[in-house]
Amino acid sequence: MISLTINGQTVEAPENYTVLQAAEKLGITIPTLCYHKNLSPFGGCRLCVVEVQGARLPMTSCVLPVSPGLVVQTESPAVIQYRRAILRILLTNYYDAGYKRTNGKFDLDEDNELMHWARVYEVDSRKFMAKKPRFPIDSDPNPFVWVDMNKCIQCTRCVRACAEVQGRFVWSQSYRGYKARIVAGADTTMLQARCESCGACVAYCPTGALDNKMSVGAGRADRLIRTTCTYCGVGCQLVLNVKDDVPGGRVIRVTSNTDESVASVNGLHLCVKGRYGYEFIHSSQRVTRPRVREYLLDGTPRPKERGRWVEVDWDTALNAAAQGLLRARNQHGGQAIGVLASGKNTNEENYLLNKLARQALGTNHIDCCSHIYHAPLTEGLNEALGIPAMSNSFDDIASRANSLLVIGSNLTEQHPVFGAHIRQAVLRRKIKMIVANPDFTNIAEYAALPLYHRPNTETALINGLMHIILERGWEDQTCIAKHPNGFAEFRAVVAKYTPQKVAKITGLSVEDLYQVAEILATNRPTAVLWSVGLADPSTGRGNVQSLANLQLLLGNLDVPGGGVNPLGGQNNIQGACDMGCLPELLPGYRRVADEAARAQFERAWGTTIPAETGLPAAQMLSAAGQGRIKALYLYGEDILNTSTLGAQLRRDLQACEFVVLQEILPSEATRYADVLLPGVGFAEKSGTYTSAERRIQMIHQAIEPIGEARPDWRIIADVARRILTGEGRSIRETDYSAWDYETPEQIFHEIAALTPIYAGVSYERLERGERLQWPVDTAEHPGTPLLHCGYFSEGQARWTPVEQKPLDIESSKPQELTLV
Repeated sequence: MISLTINGQTVEAPENYTVLQAAEKLGITIPTLCYHKNLSPFGGCRLCVVEVQGARLPMTSCVLPVSPGLVVQTESPAVIQYRRAILRILLTNYYDAGYKRTNGKFDLDEDNELMHWARVYEVDSRKFMAKKPRFPIDSDPNPFVWVDMNKCIQCTRCVRACAEVQGRFVWSQSYRGYKARIVAGADTTMLQARCESCGACVAYCPTGALDNKMSVGAGRADRLIRTTCTYCGVGCQLVLNVKDDVPGGRVIRVTSNTDESVASVNGLHLCVKGRYGYEFIHSSQRVTRPRVREYLLDGTPRPKERGRWVEVDWDTALNAAAQGLLRARNQHGGQAIGVLASGKNTNEENYLLNKLARQALGTNHIDCCSHIYHAPLTEGLNEALGIPAMSNSFDDIASRANSLLVIGSNLTEQHPVFGAHIRQAVLRRKIKMIVANPDFTNIAEYAALPLYHRPNTETALINGLMHIILERGWEDQTCIAKHPNGFAEFRAVVAKYTPQKVAKITGLSVEDLYQVAEILATNRPTAVLWSVGLADPSTGRGNVQSLANLQLLLGNLDVPGGGVNPLGGQNNIQGACDMGCLPELLPGYRRVADEAARAQFERAWGTTIPAETGLPAAQMLSAAGQGRIKALYLYGEDILNTSTLGAQLRRDLQACEFVVLQEILPSEATRYADVLLPGVGFAEKSGTYTSAERRIQMIHQAIEPIGEARPDWRIIADVARRILTGEGRSIRETDYSAWDYETPEQIFHEIAALTPIYAGVSYERLERGERLQWPVDTAEHPGTPLLHCGYFSEGQARWTPVEQKPLDIESSKPQELTLV
């Protein structure tokens, strides 16, 4: 530690600290513009100058290393005079056209950092500001980023943010002297410079030269509400900026979360969807009143095309929904009803949907909508390794893996913020990454070796790599000895996948196969990442089990920087599975076929749960088309426009006798529904999401529900109560049999009581900003960033011999790529 004195106070600082960081340790604020703690120091604006005893001139504290005995003054008269001079110089080239809204009128932008420090040091910004613009205002056609280089002070924060956060290198300094400025690419547009519109440059810009185009004139927010992003499974924290100029409020922009007390995966970083994809909240297409088909009101038979929609009050709609479901149950039994949950909705809502299915309706036919168009990402993983989710954490992989195998994942498109973290791991730590995908993906640009194999040949590819690993003696003998179950059978199968055979099946070269095997074997730990590209319904289970075998063989399980890591495509697909929205599982991954697991929920819910596994999503809809499923409850997803089986699904839904649809926007499935219940979006409700890395996080209500829409958990509870009070099932009164919830927190309390992996999680802990990744066993448990192999299988893993399924090689050749 280095001892120095700042403003008469002695401070001990690490050797790699700067004077600016040492001052922060004492709680002393030194003004900065070009400096940001998340970026490499630049020392360009010189606003952070301090007076150093013995130095002839003030020195920039953001790049001045601490040294023993250093004596520093941060606010001496000379320093203050120097800072005022710097601010006047910066303002000389700064021009504000007055397009920002302040206190209801357009005026100068008073909210940026340059204006803040000008006020602090009593520099008249209007007096010293440039009198006319040098550049066009809104000069770039990017649809999301507003560019006004008249406000640029060339601090290069945007340059460093794009390079060091997003890894895209769009911005750079160009030209010289008075003509020097920041440009995109080779002085092109941002999109021509391959900008991904993530808005990182906007988040870090201290002057408003870069701003959010969608809200540049919207003015200041009245309230800032932190919440969790509703798009992918990364689980980024963001801030909804709410203006209360309409009843209930409206979201005018999304900004980065700056609350450091909250553990977050993303810091200030967001992707284009998280930062700019919020217009759906106030879409004119929102469903704002309940609707039922006219025939239900008239008591007449259902017309072929279901008839006309009629907007009704909530009691009418809820009664119609409950009566239709109850009629199907009473006439045909609970197994004639199917329920489809969604990975877009909260844990609390999905838990209640599971409870509705198994308690009120008496059916195990419940699944996630996303499983209609791909197999579950963890299918086969729980059986092989006793792990139904990512074993490692996002930050652990990015910071500790020495090599990566990214297979079946368009990482920077599907999980953009984590994809950017992986880019930085390649750029900064020089880790070796293998990207295997039949098609080109952006992340392949950063790969040590990209592999473009034939579609649906992943099992052969992985078996071939394991053949080489065994051939070269690169296997981990310790891991094999620890988990011997099935190894002999596995080895016999892998022995058949010689490099020559695999090259013929996959279309790859033998040399590439050997090179990939060597990279993975000699750069451990290796993390394996996959997403929906690997989850083909016919091959998904085998692909996942092969990857489990690979990580066992290399000893990459139960170690930081390794593991098996399926990346869920939706924001809460992990939570939906955790909550038991699967035909064979109850909450907490306990099997329906397990009598003890059923007994626990039967006691809790006061009912009897069928012992037979339900139908998965695709089979459920097919059964509806065949007349075996008489009623469906669809919740929260446009299943027809997201599936390649759309034509068949339309026929299935059309054939189903009764369909309840709970949604916020009309979709094509609306055509086939009999009752439409308007739920709310993520900005209108509170609850929890669970990200792909098993991290449980809060979402917070920012605005009131739009129109007559209601919170989804309340809708589900209202439907359940009506079913149970009708001529339905007899439910025993127990602690958790009732549906008298008043808040989402009450529902979560029930989840924690009945789901051991959530037992120690509470809203109180989440609101404190604790990082809680299940399993969280008790209220004192810190969570589990690294999930050990065999957690759900008594500590044992199992080798699973997997054969490549036969395929038509000619029809499965990858398309040739043309590079432009």
